[in-house]
Amino acid sequence: MTEIMHPPTNAAARRSLDLWLTMWNTDGDIARRICADDFRIHFAVTEADGSTPADDIRSAEDFARYLDWWHGQHPGVVFTTVADAIDGDHGRLLWDMQAGDLLVGGVDVFDFDEDGRVRRVWSVGGRRSMRG
Repeated sequence: MTEIMHPPTNAAARRSLDLWLTMWNTDGDIARRICADDFRIHFAVTEADGSTPADDIRSAEDFARYLDWWHGQHPGVVFTTVADAIDGDHGRLLWDMQAGDLLVGGVDVFDFDEDGRVRRVWSVGGRRSMRG
């Protein structure tokens, strides 16, 4: 018998997407609420030292621990939403990140599970604001 997958309601996915940058700005524990158990994130950039610690993330719990580490490495960084969209079980988020005088932007592409939790993210950062 084949299991039928139902797309998440836009409301459930919307809650997850709305909390995404709050999680990045303030509280890594939010990952345990909005990320699926088999969560994965794929970054196109590395840390300043060339390392890729996010490559080892295999669960919402791993991601929460990563975010705690990341917040310690990047104090004072603030992410803001530029635009977003949700289409069934897929979403997109254009964001800006400010650290002191540095303002850069990027895009995250999401797959949501049937409960509207984030299952996969592909994240690409750039060298300029997404507002311009």
